[in-house]
Amino acid sequence: MKNYAKILGLLVTAASLASTTAGCIPLTGGRSSASETKVTEELTTRDTTAAAAETVTANIPEPVSSLSDTLPTPEELFTTKDISPPLVENDAEINLMGSKAEVEGTGVTIEGSTVTITSEGIYSISGELTNGQIIIDAPEASVHLKLNNVNITSGTSAPLLINDAKKTYITLEYNSVNSLTDGRSDTIPEGEDIPDAALFSRDSLTINGGGTLNISGNYCGIRSKDNIVITGGALNITAGSDGIKAKDYVAVADGKLNITAGGDGIKASGKDENALGFVYTEGGSFDISSMGDGIQAEGIFSAKDGDFRITTAGGNDLSGGYKNTDKDMSPDDIGSSQTGLPEVFGGEAPNSKKGIKAGTELNISGGTFSINSADDALHSNGSAFISGEAAVTLSAEDDGIHADNSISVSGGTLRIFNAREGFESAVMDISGGDMRIFAEDDCINAGDGTHSSHKEDPVEGVSVVISGGTLYANAIGGDGLDSNGDLTILGGDITVNGPEHGMNSALDCNGVFIVSGGTLIAAGYHDMADYPSQSSTQCSASIGFDTIFEAGTPFVLEDESGKELLRYAPVHSYDHLVISTPLLEMGKTYTAYAGDGGEGGSFTFTVSEMTTRQGLQTYMEQFRDN
Repeated sequence: MKNYAKILGLLVTAASLASTTAGCIPLTGGRSSASETKVTEELTTRDTTAAAAETVTANIPEPVSSLSDTLPTPEELFTTKDISPPLVENDAEINLMGSKAEVEGTGVTIEGSTVTITSEGIYSISGELTNGQIIIDAPEASVHLKLNNVNITSGTSAPLLINDAKKTYITLEYNSVNSLTDGRSDTIPEGEDIPDAALFSRDSLTINGGGTLNISGNYCGIRSKDNIVITGGALNITAGSDGIKAKDYVAVADGKLNITAGGDGIKASGKDENALGFVYTEGGSFDISSMGDGIQAEGIFSAKDGDFRITTAGGNDLSGGYKNTDKDMSPDDIGSSQTGLPEVFGGEAPNSKKGIKAGTELNISGGTFSINSADDALHSNGSAFISGEAAVTLSAEDDGIHADNSISVSGGTLRIFNAREGFESAVMDISGGDMRIFAEDDCINAGDGTHSSHKEDPVEGVSVVISGGTLYANAIGGDGLDSNGDLTILGGDITVNGPEHGMNSALDCNGVFIVSGGTLIAAGYHDMADYPSQSSTQCSASIGFDTIFEAGTPFVLEDESGKELLRYAPVHSYDHLVISTPLLEMGKTYTAYAGDGGEGGSFTFTVSEMTTRQGLQTYMEQFRDN
């Protein structure tokens, strides 16, 4: 979006220019310029003639490499034992009986309503503890729990506490319904190592099987100070803090996760030189309603598959919803999204309410996503990648997709509705995919967060490159495509509806604007309109009418035989279009008009340069020299 103080000054300058018709060029198609006031081609210092124009080239950055290849392989994340419980005899049968328990077998001690497992083995558990606890205290042991209609409530600690074990497997027996209820409500002192979850593990944890596990509590639902792997079962979690939280990583291959959380829905909190702190999915369904981030990975978020439905803080229409109105990263974007328990539990409410947030990379190559966020829908402090067969639908109070460094789209289906901005990053690389973006401000905004109140010089390292895919952009108040650096179109099918006013435009480029392929239709107002440089290698036309047409009025391009080559009805009012297509050829004559039968005005022109300009052109021309 352009600087409004500068725009007001430009409008004053434009008004003074409009007071004289000296230097105006007669329009073709029978229209006279004698009674018209406009800034014309002779005023421009941006482009002169094709022969005199200085050749400029856009700086196309190298494609950004993904960090997802550094993650463990699926075979490493999901072992056979993670997926399929062993079909061997149990070492012990534990029967819970209200305020006491009984055991048949070895490796278990019982004291009142506290059951402690002390040895490696397989333990089948059933029954109910009304105010009790199961503890695993078996150093360096592999412990396997089979839950068969277990119901445990505790008002003093975690109902299921894995205090010490090398690895714990929890199998939810087929068709069983199991419950863990954490009745504690006291505030946990900061820095104290107190189990703060209904299911708390200090070591690696796997959950599988074909049953259901219901978890409720005022703290976290499930927490591991190592990793959490989920390969089956139905998990219904209601948590005052985070729903599922692990230090190293959370990996999901299958299962149904239904999470309501006062903090983050799913969180991997650790990050180190080994690329931990990641969330990885290759299946499963996720229904998440959180007051913090839906999913937060301090490192990488990578989704190969899965069905995601995420709502944060009530969604983008939440009264008083968070808006990151500047372009800079705030501390809340970088660190933890929670500084204590939610307000209803005596702590502070989460500051970050993003749908999915990644600290280093967000990578979606498959699955379906439906996200309604009171903040950014998808957010990365590094880069974001959308590819493969991913189907993504986003609604956001702030950005649809935000990445500090780069956004790359090479495939998938992407729909962004009701966002403040669609894409926001320093570098955009679009090579494929089917995208439809509806934004209150810019649909695509490439910038580095810096602002200038006096000039719009191009920003080094900022660029938009489109080489393929289908992009439909509908900007309500901002620019359709806005690059504070270069804008390069090498291919693709691009349609842009600019705003219904002249303070912004369908296309806005501070650097070099090159078109070398693809099809571009951009409709808006001429005041701040941008068009491709004469250094482009595909012909374009910048056409400005002296009439403002209502939304839905068709624009038509015909060749000299009268054959219709292009027809488009912009969804907003407009008086200017930029078109670029392989059908525009040097030396050939075309007619462009608006309205059925051309009653809104027409131009007949012969293409003699890479960008042919007809009629009203931007007030910005004379202030640019690139």
